[in-house]
This record gives sequence, structure tokens and C-alpha cells, in this order.
Amino acid sequence: MRKKRLLIVSIVILVGLLLLSELVIWSSGRIGLINTTSRIISNAPDIEIQGKRLSYQGTVSFEDNQHLEKYASSDDGEVLYKATGTPVQPPWIYVEKDGNTFFRYKIPQIPWRM
Repeated sequence: MRKKRLLIVSIVILVGLLLLSELVIWSSGRIGLINTTSRIISNAPDIEIQGKRLSYQGTVSFEDNQHLEKYASSDDGEVLYKATGTPVQPPWIYVEKDGNTFFRYKIPQIPWRM
């Protein structure tokens, strides 16, 4: 009984430390372990623009690609897209996965500058 309780307390402490570290990383405007793990599981590429790593936000599907326009190229030469009519620095950046499916990213920002 005592070992089981110690195990549960240890797990809670480890999860708490992980979440606290994620909060500190997020508040500094960088990409945390949870986001990186999610990106790796999704098999999405690691995208950087001018040395700044983008935050992975999942995948989206478009019925037609006419709503997207070429935005820029990543540091590795990957073609990046943005929605037509969005500002110069778009809220979402897309990378083609296959056909009409795209990986969605955003440029991370420090929370109080959002």
C-alpha cells in the first residue's frame, strides 16, 4: 500500500513538473516538448523560418487549394502557404502533406505580446 501511494505521488509530481516546464517554455515564446511530440507523432516536418521554429497546430483539409497562396520558403527549402487575403505575417502557415491536406503551423509569440 505504501509503495503504491509513493508511485502515485511520484507520477503526479513528474506530470506537474512537465506542465510547469511547458508553461515556462511557452511563456518565453519557444516550442515545448508536448508540441514537438505531437508534431513527431503526426509525421509533420520541423519548419523553421529565419532560424525560428514554428509551432505545429495539426492538419487541415481544403476542398480546393485556390484559397491558399505561396507565402515563403522555410530555411530547409520547404514551400510554405498562407490563406489568400491574410496579412503579410499570417496567423496560420501551411505545408502541403498530400493533395488537399496540409499541416498547419503558427509563429510562436510571447503570450503578453499576442
